[in-house]
Amino acid sequence: MNAISRTPKLHREEMLQYVHLPSLVWIDYPTMDLTVSSAPTLQSLGEVYAALEIREDPYIIKLLADDSAHAQRQLKKTLLSGKTHSRDEIKGLYLKAVDLYHELGPWAAEFFIASCIAKFQKHDDGGFYALDNEEDAYLRTALNGIKTHLDTCSFEENDQKISPKMQRLINFLIDEVGHDFTGLMFVKTRVAVAVLAHLLSIHPVLRNLLRVSTFVGTSSYTKRKSSIAELLDVRLQRETLDDLRHGRRNLVIATTVLEEGIDVSACNAVICFERPANLRSFIQRRGRARKSGSKFVIMQEENKTVPVSDWQKLEEEMKQVYMDDMRSLQEISDSEALEEHNRCFQVETTGAKITLENAVSHLHHFCATLPKSQYVDLRPDFSVHDHEDGSFTARVFLPNTVDASVREACSSARWATERFAKRDAAFEAYVALYHAGLVNDHLLPLPTYDRHAIEITAAVERRVALVTVSEQHNPWIEIARAWEAEPLLQETHITVQRASQMPSEMIMVFPTRVPSLQTFNVYWDANTTFQVVVGGASSGPPKSVQLELARHITTLLLSSVFPSRMSSGRDDYPVLFVPWLKHAEYQTWIRSVSGDRQAKAVFESRPTRYDFGLIRDLEQNRAPHVYHDVLYGQPDPLTMKTGDIGGEEDIHLKVTRLSKRADFLHRIPAKNADLTKEGSKYKYLPVSNCDMDQLPFFYSQFAMFIPSIMHVIEIHMVAEHLRTNMLESIHLKDLETVVIAISASKARESTNYQRLEFIGDSVLKLLTSITLMAEHGNWHEGFLSHKKDHIVSNTHLAAAAQQTGLDSYILTRGFTGLKWRPLYNSDLARDSDRGTREMSTKTLADVVEALIGAAYQDGGFEEALACLKIFLPEVSWLPLSAQTQRLYAAVTNEVKFPPRFLQLEELLGYTFSRKALLLEAMTHPSYTGPNAGLSYQRVEFLGDAILDNIVVSTISSRAAHLPHNAMHTIRTALVNANFLAFLCMQFHISESRSDIAKDTSTHSFHAVEKQVPLYLWHFMRTSSVDVRRAQHASFSRFDALEEEIRHALAHRATYPWALLARLEADKFFSDLIEAVLGAIYIDSHGSLPACEAMLERFGLLAYLRRVLDTELRLLHPKEEIGVLAGIEKVRYVVAMEGEEGQRKWT
Repeated sequence: MNAISRTPKLHREEMLQYVHLPSLVWIDYPTMDLTVSSAPTLQSLGEVYAALEIREDPYIIKLLADDSAHAQRQLKKTLLSGKTHSRDEIKGLYLKAVDLYHELGPWAAEFFIASCIAKFQKHDDGGFYALDNEEDAYLRTALNGIKTHLDTCSFEENDQKISPKMQRLINFLIDEVGHDFTGLMFVKTRVAVAVLAHLLSIHPVLRNLLRVSTFVGTSSYTKRKSSIAELLDVRLQRETLDDLRHGRRNLVIATTVLEEGIDVSACNAVICFERPANLRSFIQRRGRARKSGSKFVIMQEENKTVPVSDWQKLEEEMKQVYMDDMRSLQEISDSEALEEHNRCFQVETTGAKITLENAVSHLHHFCATLPKSQYVDLRPDFSVHDHEDGSFTARVFLPNTVDASVREACSSARWATERFAKRDAAFEAYVALYHAGLVNDHLLPLPTYDRHAIEITAAVERRVALVTVSEQHNPWIEIARAWEAEPLLQETHITVQRASQMPSEMIMVFPTRVPSLQTFNVYWDANTTFQVVVGGASSGPPKSVQLELARHITTLLLSSVFPSRMSSGRDDYPVLFVPWLKHAEYQTWIRSVSGDRQAKAVFESRPTRYDFGLIRDLEQNRAPHVYHDVLYGQPDPLTMKTGDIGGEEDIHLKVTRLSKRADFLHRIPAKNADLTKEGSKYKYLPVSNCDMDQLPFFYSQFAMFIPSIMHVIEIHMVAEHLRTNMLESIHLKDLETVVIAISASKARESTNYQRLEFIGDSVLKLLTSITLMAEHGNWHEGFLSHKKDHIVSNTHLAAAAQQTGLDSYILTRGFTGLKWRPLYNSDLARDSDRGTREMSTKTLADVVEALIGAAYQDGGFEEALACLKIFLPEVSWLPLSAQTQRLYAAVTNEVKFPPRFLQLEELLGYTFSRKALLLEAMTHPSYTGPNAGLSYQRVEFLGDAILDNIVVSTISSRAAHLPHNAMHTIRTALVNANFLAFLCMQFHISESRSDIAKDTSTHSFHAVEKQVPLYLWHFMRTSSVDVRRAQHASFSRFDALEEEIRHALAHRATYPWALLARLEADKFFSDLIEAVLGAIYIDSHGSLPACEAMLERFGLLAYLRRVLDTELRLLHPKEEIGVLAGIEKVRYVVAMEGEEGQRKWT
């Protein structure tokens, strides 16, 4: 009860800058006698209430009908009190409306009544009022007698519609509300909260200034009976306080519930619509106004004597103390203001400014965007020098991640206080950053606020899985149009062959040149595979007779196996097929193969030739069968199913039903292999029930292959169109590579783009890294990584694919042959080829990377660059030699090279011509000593891409058989940080050192030579004691695990994920390897062989060769568990075990 609150005086000056006592404001309002006649709706409600006849109340009627003693007692009690639920609802509505009438004015009362009636009539909450049906009807009848004419969504400001009190409040708000206004208003009743919030939100002036929300108590709300006079829905106030904190709302109207116990953001205006009831309310409400310059407003009637209470006296005493402290603080502020010069730097194009006041915070923000690194303090470091005359100058030092040319800045003048000296130094540093291009025209760090970067980042976050793209390019349309232009016919030799039978030699007739096709396979059944060999083309003038014959022959071939799919009377095919014959022999051939004949007539003569045609079963609607043998006599019923033998004749044909497949490009799935195996469905047909085609079977078999052959030709024509149009500048030589690059996995081609995408991803990453490094010599690794991520992002690449039109060349339609129909030129010529389809954005991006990979395989980095110029023209892609020369030329040759680094060159087996590169590669971001230069982060950024490219290139060149997922797994194992850290920690040379030893027999001393290992990490330059401790702690773990890890890498069949993780190696170990690679690449003018030699010395390539030559299990244990679990969910339980001081997570 007698507790004393004391405030410490230490740092009181600083504390007072953040503690603000609001000024007390009284708003007096005149009293005005109002008559109910100015509110007709309220008057009507009063009349309805007065006219209520209690004996007509449903509750009274119910009691009258009940003869029980209890009902009669309740009836007597109710008649005496005059209280029923229905009457209380109308009475409560009327009394609350009268209260609003006097507090807020006629409009508020009218609005309240109209709103309550409208809500009741709608019953929005489905029985919210919990009334009986009779009570509900009674209330509806009573309320229907109230005439409402108010437009609740409009409001015109005048004295006759609002109270004087409300008018004074509105005037105050109009004067006070600004863009940074945050207010809290306390109102006595829930009804007033709802109506006042609505009134302010539609006021013609305030509705553009205020974003009003409400907050009332909820604890008692759920316990009391629902009322017709309740307008607020407390479910809508769940986000009210968060909205106030984040600026989505700037005024909350509340009851006393917000006086205490709930965290409310600091406000610059707290308004008491009624005077606080006591001192507690006064203090608690005032405490909500914590912003600088805030006001605590109390409204009261004029000409009313207000006694000076104890809490008002206390307020005056507190105000006096507060003003004394504020005067002291103002004197200090005025003293500093006298020293501040009117210095400002402004960017004309954007109007962005930096001043002495905000320079320090801007500089801190810039440093906060630098690449995060453990053990490194990224804050700017200020050094203040005090002069003899009492003035100060300051110097600021930025982390060594920042380019050396702008890493240090000094104040331009002497200042009377340290604070302004630091501000001046920060100002000079930030202006220098702007002129160096490290800060944009908005005076904000580049990557975070670069407009293009923001758009790409936002697109990545909202990237949709599917987009609408152009329909797949249809090359047959161009073929059809070529037929209309009197073409120079191209005859291409095509052979279908297998080892055990004579090849089928045919000719394809095209109106244009057919793209070169490699030999491909077609699969007749599970055991029979044919090779399709497409030979060279010869050209000749169009000959109408030959064309007519070719069309007739093509129709003859197709109708033998696809009769139901043909269009009668049409033969304008885009490609024609004829046998390999002399021109004079075609007429004779046509006559010999046309039609059919009775099989009985053929086999009764016991023929010796075997070029029979398809067998037609006359009892099965001429169903086609493949002839295998003839049986003179009855088949053995013991070995045949009953249904496989037909009739009792002496001659039977052993046949199988002709396959209904039209897709022979894909192997038959293993589960269906038995169904297609030759002999699995043999039947024996009576010869008298069969006809035989004159067309030999191998021609019909070739006709079955036509849909598959045309599909292969189609995808090659698509690839050829892409190569000779969009990709013309690349000069790709291998068309098959282009076909692979544009084949999505869902297209089910013989191979897809995933392997080339794996290569292209690495090439894109490397070329982008080199280009950005060369173009932006003063960008730190954070800027470079951010920009690189934007360039290589799937969103960016997918957009590039659509912008260039690549989407129309991507093959996504899987060939099944199920709906195959012959194509006709007349139909194709009318086709616009402008449809759309849905495609994954990842597929679009992957195909771009696959084409980059194809260009790289076809012609190295130069062709890959030519491909990048097509898809990403906004980047300045220069020749690789020019970029590497820029990188080399940017390195200074004037550097003090530590003598001990000669041993480092010996360790690396490489002598640097630009020694500064080696120093940079070995400089940790924490280093602040002499000759600091840049940290290794830039060259590590480049080395990361080089390492990835060397590993990917080695995998793709040495293991062409590996699927892409296996290649990804290998790359992950070889470039992960723990493995690189192990290689770094084991990499050393032996140094000969002399030591003094004592001879115990002679008691003399002599020199002893011993070999001491000198590790790569020993050469890393750092000024952090914590880094040194971390190095030695990691090496202690390495020392304990080295032999086991070595043995695992050399002999075990599994990758030692767990052992490497137990090293707990810091990232700087792996960074050193990548930094050295980047430094060697620049110093060697872009020599990847020099980098490969370095990786060979580290031992990485040796282990990669073992991985490629041996089947090792490389999946991470978590991935293996996921594979084993299948669709089951894997749950990991983490716990701590061990005694105090030796506990470990398990």
